[in-house]
Amino acid sequence: MEENNESQDVETIAGIEKLLNTVILVTAKDGRKFRGKLTSYDEHMNMVLEDTEELTEKGPIKHKFVLLKGGNVTDIST
Repeated sequence: MEENNESQDVETIAGIEKLLNTVILVTAKDGRKFRGKLTSYDEHMNMVLEDTEELTEKGPIKHKFVLLKGGNVTDIST
């Protein structure tokens, strides 16, 4: 059973590798959404977005960079 989990993680990491240096939209568990360029990630799916906008009801909030913990991410799209 462990092997299946490991292969799923590898597929997920391989998928995010294709998004490196592209603008992505990330949704966090608390519902917040961030749009920025994916510049770094690790094996835990922690990621760094640069030139990021946090999308809020009152309008976007600009951030130079955002560090997102992989366990708090529910969705990644382009």
